[in-house]
Amino acid sequence: MLADTDAEARRLTWTRTALMACLARQGTTAQVPTVEEAGRELSQEQKATPTVITDGRWPRQLAGSPQTVRDQLEQMTKATGVEEVMVQGIIADPEAGAHSRALLAQAFGVVTDRRAAATSPGGPWTTSATGPA
Repeated sequence: MLADTDAEARRLTWTRTALMACLARQGTTAQVPTVEEAGRELSQEQKATPTVITDGRWPRQLAGSPQTVRDQLEQMTKATGVEEVMVQGIIADPEAGAHSRALLAQAFGVVTDRRAAATSPGGPWTTSATGPA
């Protein structure tokens, strides 16, 4: 999850956190809540779940500014030796999701094709920890 600031990116993670909590409670399908709905549903502890590597522990989800996420992904790929990373974001707001993907592409220097972005739900790029694919 990427946003212009670490704080905004952390706030965007609330949708995924609330969705996973709902699925754990109900054990069935659920609709992805908006950030505002998730903010009302989650406890302060759930909202404060780490979104960066903390004390050597990897978070369930990464979130932050482009530089924060790039630094975290580089640290993780170096530690594991992987050459590719697949990124998935669960954001209820399509514009925030598109902005998150654009910031990720920018962070890794990936040039995007706007025509492909209009036809592909996942976006027009593939990235790896070492740069564009």
